[in-house]
Amino acid sequence: MRVIGDLSRLNAIRYPHKIALRMGGDSLTYEQLDERSNQLAHALTARGVAPGDRIALLAYNRLDYAIITQGVAKCGAILTPMNFRLAPQEIATILRDCEPKVLFMEPGFAAAVAEAMRGAGPEIVFLPDPDPQPPGAPTLASLCEGQPTSAPSLLVAQESPCVIMYTSGTTGAPKGVLVSHETYFRMYLATAVEASLRHDDVYLMAVPMFHAAGLNMMLHQALFMGASGVIHRGPFEPDLILRMIQDHRVTFAVMVPTTVGMLAFHPGVEAYDVSSLDKIFYGSMPITPRILDQARHVFPNVAFTQLYGSTESGMLGVLRWADHGRWSQTTGRQALLSEMRIVDDDGQAVPVGGVGEVIGAQRTMGMIGYWRNDRATAETIRNGWIYTGDLARVEPEGFFTLVDRRKDLIISGGENIYPKEVENVLAAHPAVREVAVFGVAHELYGESVCAAVSLFPNQTASIDELTAFCRGKIAGYKIPRRIDVLQALPRNASDKVQKAVLKAQFGKG
Repeated sequence: MRVIGDLSRLNAIRYPHKIALRMGGDSLTYEQLDERSNQLAHALTARGVAPGDRIALLAYNRLDYAIITQGVAKCGAILTPMNFRLAPQEIATILRDCEPKVLFMEPGFAAAVAEAMRGAGPEIVFLPDPDPQPPGAPTLASLCEGQPTSAPSLLVAQESPCVIMYTSGTTGAPKGVLVSHETYFRMYLATAVEASLRHDDVYLMAVPMFHAAGLNMMLHQALFMGASGVIHRGPFEPDLILRMIQDHRVTFAVMVPTTVGMLAFHPGVEAYDVSSLDKIFYGSMPITPRILDQARHVFPNVAFTQLYGSTESGMLGVLRWADHGRWSQTTGRQALLSEMRIVDDDGQAVPVGGVGEVIGAQRTMGMIGYWRNDRATAETIRNGWIYTGDLARVEPEGFFTLVDRRKDLIISGGENIYPKEVENVLAAHPAVREVAVFGVAHELYGESVCAAVSLFPNQTASIDELTAFCRGKIAGYKIPRRIDVLQALPRNASDKVQKAVLKAQFGKG
């Protein structure tokens, strides 16, 4: 295999009649996936799509997602997966930036896209959906009808870009991260080795496929292995997810600690047979001891693997299951085929116990750069290294622990306070489901430490109790001076907690 389009081609030779993907009562074999994506590649080429042109995709998780990712790659175009939670103005920003020739979308997004485009924009091709579509409008089926099922003759270069993945825009306008075929292939290979993935695994695909984790750790990783995937479409509902694991004998899932906790603490979990599940990837934060202990009880056969990286840097670190005994509250160690360093402001390596910024080598798993944004590219990639903006503490034996984003560092009374350190303490309280810690301007100290928490259902915790829980675990100056208990933490379209919103709310207080 050389490029993303080879994922279906090779498996159509090796496992032609094996189910590649299943959703509800529908399925695709590897042979069907290869043939239909070949038809799409021929259709796009016939419509004038050339290598380097952009093709956008706005849809929930579905079987067609794989057909489109494969077909676009086979004709040398660049896929732009779009977040289905975006508002019309955000959709318009991305469409103006990447200028796609074609937009594949579900009819349910027609009103938002029409408002965003205001009469100008790419050709729209609709995907099958219960929602009605405009009469006579092109569909994926009509586009591919009559096209050859044989592979296109075009030779796509490994180093050429295959995806523009837009960041969530938490620090400003979203930026398009341009990634090559060969970079993703190194990531898939490293992940397979680090986590002992197998071709007979059954993947639970419940993370949105527009997300880097959903596209790469689930969809394309499954195709890379020749495995099978069971697609979940819609919100994360514990009973539905547990039933899918049971009914389809799922062996592997990608989650975040929050969703692991939702399953592990679900009151009806014991009613389901989840014995087939033996691997879970998690990321975005360490898993708290309470969630890990409960998850080990509920999923006794599961090996947990924490992955760390970013859209720009690719995978940098991994905490394997064998290391969870002693190092479960760290982020991990440098991953196979990656190259990372933790450096101070002068670019020098930080010693054990010190804190510095994580940087990753561009030539290993890093992005090509930001799409049409030379200034941002120059700020992020320096001397061949991608500066992640993540601060980490260097641990013994090659381990490291993320302490926070550089931009979220709190300086109070001249002391550096890393919000993640405080978050980890509060998250260990039995009633706390989620927590966000941040700094708010203070006239005397510069910044004051504040926290917002949400609690597990049917759990209570007073402000005094939460404050007392922190004492003795962290220094007094790190203990939040204000804690608010909220029904839920504010999130953006990529499901990331919006600390800027919390800062504004607390600042008014």
